[in-house]
Amino acid sequence: MRNRNLEFLNLNEVLERLDLLMEGGYGRSGNWTLGQNCNHLATVMEFSQWVGRTWIGTFTEWIGFPLFVMHFARLVGWIGLRVPTLPFARQKEPVDDAVGVERLTRAVREQQCRIGAKSCTRFQLWHCGHHLGFLTPRAEPSSTEHNASAQTVSAAG
Repeated sequence: MRNRNLEFLNLNEVLERLDLLMEGGYGRSGNWTLGQNCNHLATVMEFSQWVGRTWIGTFTEWIGFPLFVMHFARLVGWIGLRVPTLPFARQKEPVDDAVGVERLTRAVREQQCRIGAKSCTRFQLWHCGHHLGFLTPRAEPSSTEHNASAQTVSAAG
């Protein structure tokens, strides 16, 4: 299964993509719905925010560990393998799209308030681009309307 990895430049672009998917509907090239993808992304983002308030989170941010994880996952995807989802973030049950989008929106707003979380935010942008790349809006925006959808790269999903 292949997706296009969206390249978000900032967290506001993630929110714009969520609005687009909610308003116009979407097609799926993966197993999860919008609600499940958003719930997964919010779970990981909330976990990183919780860890970020600890000394170990500060240390991992300082050494750039989130970027290591991002590059490792990109390499594995490029090779054509899949990185298994962490057990706490797996999505086995259905999640209403509106509920998932609301939860991810809250997590994004919290992430935007984090000071000194540059590598973690970069990881979160990549992670959102990876998962939201499995969902194609029924009405694609023009390249001037939505920068992230114009900047895509094929990758294994």
